[in-house]
Amino acid sequence: MHRRDDHDRRVRRRPSGGRVRTRRRRGHRRDRGRGRRRERLHPGDETAGLNETVPLRGGRPGAQNSHQPLREVIGQRRLLARLGEQAVSGDVAHAYELSGPRSIGKRTVATRLAQTLLCTSEPRAPGGCGRCLACRKIENGTHPDVRVVVRLMDQDRGDDRKFISIEQIREMQQDLALRPLEGAWRVVIVDDAADLSEHAEVALLKTLEEPPVHAVLMLLTPTPSRLLETIRSRLQPLPFRLVPAQEIADALAARSLPDARTYAAAAAGRPGIAIALASDEAARAARRALEKEFYRLVGSGLTDRFAWAVELADSERDPQKRNVLLESRLVDWSELLRDAAIRAHGVERPLRPERASESARLADAIGPRELVDLAIAFDRWRRDVVESNVNARMLLELLALRLPYAPAFAGKAA
Repeated sequence: MHRRDDHDRRVRRRPSGGRVRTRRRRGHRRDRGRGRRRERLHPGDETAGLNETVPLRGGRPGAQNSHQPLREVIGQRRLLARLGEQAVSGDVAHAYELSGPRSIGKRTVATRLAQTLLCTSEPRAPGGCGRCLACRKIENGTHPDVRVVVRLMDQDRGDDRKFISIEQIREMQQDLALRPLEGAWRVVIVDDAADLSEHAEVALLKTLEEPPVHAVLMLLTPTPSRLLETIRSRLQPLPFRLVPAQEIADALAARSLPDARTYAAAAAGRPGIAIALASDEAARAARRALEKEFYRLVGSGLTDRFAWAVELADSERDPQKRNVLLESRLVDWSELLRDAAIRAHGVERPLRPERASESARLADAIGPRELVDLAIAFDRWRRDVVESNVNARMLLELLALRLPYAPAFAGKAA
């Protein structure tokens, strides 16, 4: 019988280096307040009470029906090779930080790691087999030993809540305190970990200091700098990097997806975007709509631009979703400005060759130096949106002011 006092004094292997040490709660009392973010509490943070288990499909069109082993995830080769070997052998850390831009594969890798740990096929393979009952349950979000913690729906407002609440973390802790029901591990995926409320962070820190021996936690976030340093110090970092366009193109071609080179270039290093563009007409239509919006605004006066800024700011109450709307425009529009800038310098290597005529018209109307400066500014504002809580209305109004004016686009649909 596993005694509680033995459990409390257990010695854990560190994720790297193999050194053995025991962490003590006294350290938590000493450092848990440092680096804490302000304005993270929400009046409703303490009342969740809903099941936060959601399907682990990654949200990528065309990817739901075919299991991709860990080695076939696009990019991150060295990281995934090492992680796959550890997962197959069971020599895994208790907590990981999966960080990197959106649509780069963090959720997919977290799912595959859970499948590797709980797969019932022999011999086990990195990423799981995808065929056994355990792998299929994880893919569908129904495995009792896998919990996904996300922001929940606010039933009163009808949209997502601002934060992951302390109640959700307490429910997670109750699960982790129990032995696994079907496998050898209990796996928790927190997505996005930067959405944790202040109280939820403190509660999670207690689990990270003394995790159960059968627990593996994966914290996913595009903005690791927003996590408490006391939390990050207890996580094994798994940084995801932007993937070269050629590697994405080769992967799309291997999956028989059309226009692999075009969509790989358009994805700006993010495989999830490339797969969506290549396999989903709705994603392509949304991209075309953002392009048309950009060229319409370039040909509009300040009155129409400010009306656009107000309408977009008021169209979404959820700050995270509003930031996604902002980020998508800044990413797409910086690419359009970049294409116009290199066209103005006589270079023919566009990210969006289908918009070559619009790039030429914009290059003729705006000087190359201004186009370069604007592309750099847009990329800087995108980082501000991702890494901090910007004032959406203010940034949209700044966009309305800073967008170049090109009479060639006035009154014309791009």
